[in-house]
Amino acid sequence: MARVLFMVMLFLNIRTCFNVNLGSENQPTASTMWQTVRATVTSLSDDAHGYLVSLCGKQAVDTSIKTVRNAVKVASEAMANALNVAGVYIAEVLAAAGIDAKLPVKRVTPEGVVFVTQWALLVVVGYWILSLAVSLVAGVVRSTLWLFKITFAVAMFGLILSDTGASAETTAMRLGVLVFACVLFGIGPSSFRFRKDATTNIEAKVKVLESRLREMEKRRKNE
Repeated sequence: MARVLFMVMLFLNIRTCFNVNLGSENQPTASTMWQTVRATVTSLSDDAHGYLVSLCGKQAVDTSIKTVRNAVKVASEAMANALNVAGVYIAEVLAAAGIDAKLPVKRVTPEGVVFVTQWALLVVVGYWILSLAVSLVAGVVRSTLWLFKITFAVAMFGLILSDTGASAETTAMRLGVLVFACVLFGIGPSSFRFRKDATTNIEAKVKVLESRLREMEKRRKNE
């Protein structure tokens, strides 16, 4: 339940972040892009909110969201105050050291803390989604290439054996070249590696069981 509420608040925060006026009318391309992304995020947040309402009830969801918003407000105010105090101390230390340094931000506001946090969450979620998509695409491409190589090797093997007019030496040479090509292009090592890893895991589990049996025998002897 806590994770679900966190995801809802994440969608709501990102939605609020996109509702902020980020562009101007002089940037039609950026405005169109932001409108598309904003519509997508709004649709996702509405779907998540509707799912939670159907699952837990509107009153419970609204109460939970209100509680989380109040907690976010209090936390943002505390963070803003802490950053302001830290900025004052840093400026005083630099001034005492004879360094005339001007901080880029004179005063941190709770709205600014929330705004930065929303964009940070957006970046993290975007990075996670992008890495997941890249991993899925890489896995599909890797599986497709492996299937293509296996199909090519089987087809070449059948073609070599179907040539009944070739001598035994020629057939053996062709098969040797095919085996060398399979090794060169990495056809098969992944399955061998998988078997090796599986065997290693089984051996580790067996060793753990043996150690547990020895401990049980020692306990029985002590009793």
